[in-house]
Amino acid sequence: MTSLHIRELLVDAQGCAGPLDDPEALEAGLRAAAEAVGADVRGQCVVRFVPHGVTAVLVLAESHILVSTWPEHGLALVDILLCNAAMDPSRAWASLAGVLRPAEVVERAIERVVG
Repeated sequence: MTSLHIRELLVDAQGCAGPLDDPEALEAGLRAAAEAVGADVRGQCVVRFVPHGVTAVLVLAESHILVSTWPEHGLALVDILLCNAAMDPSRAWASLAGVLRPAEVVERAIERVVG
């Protein structure tokens, strides 16, 4: 049996100047992040909340990239989970950060090896 290497990056992006209430812009940002690591997009779900906020997720062959936003607080929470050891979630985050434009970032990297 071969080992499975799973890399996850959780990001709290605060003071965002980007389009936190724009579902299309956020989905485009997620797609650019997936492209930055060469991920294969298999599906998506984007929900805009009333009065504000968006949760968007791309389902990848390699797992997922997700963002949830609170525009009234300038906050976006990001989860990038990749099960291809050759893919660096930090590269996906660097792409998405260009869209969100946070003033402050807290990152938590998690690595799992199964098998």
